[in-house]
Amino acid sequence: MASRRGQRDAWVNSSLLFGLPTIVFALEYGLVRDTPYGAALAALALAAFYVVLAAWMRRRPELGVTFEATLAIATVFLTLVIPFALDERSTAGAWTLEGAGLVWIGFRQRRGLPRVFGYLLLAIAALSMLIGHLRHGAPTAVLNVYLFNGLMAAAASLAAALFVERARRAGALGEGEDGCEPLLIGFATAWLVVTAAIEIDAFTPMRFLIAASLAVASVVAVVYAALARRLDWKAIAWPTLAHVAIAFAFALVTAAMLADPFANGGWWAWPLAFVAHAVVLRLASTEWPRAIAHVDHALGAVTLALVGALLGRAATAIWGDAASAWPWLGWLVAPALLLLVLPRPATARIWPVRALPEAYRASAAAALAAGLWLWTIVANVASDGSAAPLPHVPLLNPLDIGVGVALAAILLWLKSNARLERWSLAMATAAVFVWLNAILVRGFHHYAGIPYHIDAWLSSLAVQTGITLLWTAIALVAMWLAAARGARVPWVAGAALLAAVVVKLLLVDLSGSGSVTRIVSFIGVGILMLVIGYVAPLPAKESSRAAV
Repeated sequence: MASRRGQRDAWVNSSLLFGLPTIVFALEYGLVRDTPYGAALAALALAAFYVVLAAWMRRRPELGVTFEATLAIATVFLTLVIPFALDERSTAGAWTLEGAGLVWIGFRQRRGLPRVFGYLLLAIAALSMLIGHLRHGAPTAVLNVYLFNGLMAAAASLAAALFVERARRAGALGEGEDGCEPLLIGFATAWLVVTAAIEIDAFTPMRFLIAASLAVASVVAVVYAALARRLDWKAIAWPTLAHVAIAFAFALVTAAMLADPFANGGWWAWPLAFVAHAVVLRLASTEWPRAIAHVDHALGAVTLALVGALLGRAATAIWGDAASAWPWLGWLVAPALLLLVLPRPATARIWPVRALPEAYRASAAAALAAGLWLWTIVANVASDGSAAPLPHVPLLNPLDIGVGVALAAILLWLKSNARLERWSLAMATAAVFVWLNAILVRGFHHYAGIPYHIDAWLSSLAVQTGITLLWTAIALVAMWLAAARGARVPWVAGAALLAAVVVKLLLVDLSGSGSVTRIVSFIGVGILMLVIGYVAPLPAKESSRAAV
């Protein structure tokens, strides 16, 4: 039987089969190229002829090879109709539709050649759109050919990807065809991104760039998440991971510009982004590995805290100048509130926290604690604590109250964290140390008129004496508490601070030789050292493992 079929197919001559239509079309093109749509109609006529011929051959199994070749010729001529009838921009959209149709037919008929043609058309359509953009430039109307064809191309690419996904489930994929699904989803996403970029560049003022981009990313994420749930399509859920990363990046850009996130369209774009993030978590996150979902949940909470901090800063920035307490306090409210709320057991029962509690009370809370820790350091150094019209009262002024709230939130979270590390307590202690020094320096600034600048602090004997006595008092308290609890590590830290005081006395305070401040400094330190020697002896080694 195989030999008889080989004899029937032996008469097929590739030069005649493919060369004849090529030469005929070239001659036809020369005759009708000056006629409007002449080349397109000629290609359409040849495509129709070969479609009819292929339909006749399909009913004759002995003409299998010729049928495949004839159908391929018909597909080629049908594809040529599009660029001859339309410009490059419309060609791209039409080719993607044709490509998706060929992929569907290829799987329907279990034939590889149409699918290959379909994949090629979907791939080269982008080149046609690029050529069209270079030739025709930016669009001039909102509803334009770039928009329609970009959406058409994205939809066609997604449809082709879905056909591949269903064929994979049915076990009908060819060898090496597994990678087509993610590539087609990538094509669709790229079409949407490029189309949105063309539209935003042409019609959106620069100040609305973040809002428009955030809105596009949110809409695409919601559509993909809905497709993932409705079609039980795991692969389409993966691109939605980028949504929260994009939102976080835009929040960072806004923070770098110290801008109001709700300005220039942000008042509707950011709520839309957080709603879209919730939709993605609800519909698509179940398709991700747990570790990846953990990151997405945590990053969403951090982004919310950052946007809230920017809103707070924008609200309080108008209350005073940049060195006052008011702009710095605005950063504090949202992160501190979230850090206080997230570790609570009641919060763990609320969605989306209950979906992955550790993502919120561990990872997100750790990021918030680190941010608040950094805020306390920078705010203490950068702000002079003025809060007009309120007077400055040490520990009772708005800045010190805010720093106290931030440190309390950090310490409460550390206490609630079962995996508490010694280094985290050390960092919190360092922040408290910086805060106490800042309280002292701000007191000299407000009550002694010393400028709030590092050069003024270094050159002021009064400030240096105050710092020396403060450090000695801190060392006294630390060593006394450590001795009472039998903890060697805090005692050693206090002793190191005391050693730093001695070095400072010799190198800095001694420069004020003969002054009252020098005398006060040496006498005060001497008295406190005597007290330390009496009330805070070095704990025994056996007690070194006591709780810190």
